[in-house]
Amino acid sequence: KLAIWEVALDSFVESIQSIPETLKSGKRVQLSSAEVMQKIGELFTLRHCINLRSDLLLTPDFYWDRENLEKLYDKTCQFLSINRRVNVVNEKLEHCTQLTDLMRSHLSEKHSLRLEWMIVILITIEVMFELAKMIF
Repeated sequence: KLAIWEVALDSFVESIQSIPETLKSGKRVQLSSAEVMQKIGELFTLRHCINLRSDLLLTPDFYWDRENLEKLYDKTCQFLSINRRVNVVNEKLEHCTQLTDLMRSHLSEKHSLRLEWMIVILITIEVMFELAKMIF
């Protein structure tokens, strides 16, 4: 399971890899609001699968009654570095979450700025109409 989720996370990281470089160079990021929300959805689905749906960090109930199997399970987890790998995956997920939050807030600010300019333009038009009424 963990290997599959690691591959899925690596694929996700690859899909957003260009965003920090684009931001660093000062260029505009060409992602729509729908695309950012899709990325956030992918990220939360992956996070949900790893941290909530799976029992990677817990010993399954099956092994509790069988001491020798529980020890074998624990040794296998140590050998496969499950805890360390899950921690690395969660750290990557946290960085991806920060990046998607940054993109979402950027799009929100961009939308707010556009609305503010529309309001300014509408007020300017209203003032022009009032001036036209006074003159004519």
